[in-house]
Amino acid sequence: MISMEWDGLTDRGRFNDWYLKERDRFADRARDADWDGLFEELDREPRWINLPRPGNSSGFAPLHQAAWHGAEFAVVSRLLAHGAWRTQRTRDGRRPVDIARERGHTHLLELLEPVVVRRLPAPPETLERHFHALLRERTGSCFQEIEHLLPPLAPLTEGPAVQIFFQVVGMMGGFTYRLAKDYVHVHGHSRMDGDDGDHYRVTPEGWSRIDRSPVPPPPPSAPQRAAS
Repeated sequence: MISMEWDGLTDRGRFNDWYLKERDRFADRARDADWDGLFEELDREPRWINLPRPGNSSGFAPLHQAAWHGAEFAVVSRLLAHGAWRTQRTRDGRRPVDIARERGHTHLLELLEPVVVRRLPAPPETLERHFHALLRERTGSCFQEIEHLLPPLAPLTEGPAVQIFFQVVGMMGGFTYRLAKDYVHVHGHSRMDGDDGDHYRVTPEGWSRIDRSPVPPPPPSAPQRAAS
């Protein structure tokens, strides 16, 4: 199972200088259409494939930038092979295919059209609402004190099976979630936990805590990426 990240922080002040420098360089590569440089960065940090610039108001990840620039078919194919999400939306709700269509890059439209490999339990809108309700309740005051953009479930339907890590500032950890057979499995974990943390089942009917089950270990947090 492939591990990826969702970065929901919108305040650049929550990141330390070293991490900002690394992430800004990564974002600069995509902004400037420096695809060779971007892929070099992804060789070092493959889980960053869907991350926008920290605190960026547009929410453009590398695939959005490729759609905007009208990158070559081979470049976009390579981004997708790295796990770029066709379903990922910018802060104003646009997917990469929407941006390519607006910009007249017709050679990318078919390639960027989202392809559903696995389906979320229906109705997906209700499922995601319960997923977000779980995150809000289990993080207590963290979301009230620090803005976090809640992660979408749509990327779970794409490409190879993935687990996505969502770091929560103030929690000293976060949530790793994946699509199981007929529900979304959520693992809440913290560096302060003396055990494996908590596991939850999310369905269109609601969410509930479940006994620990064998799941791949959560990906480690980027070192000192954000203040706790």
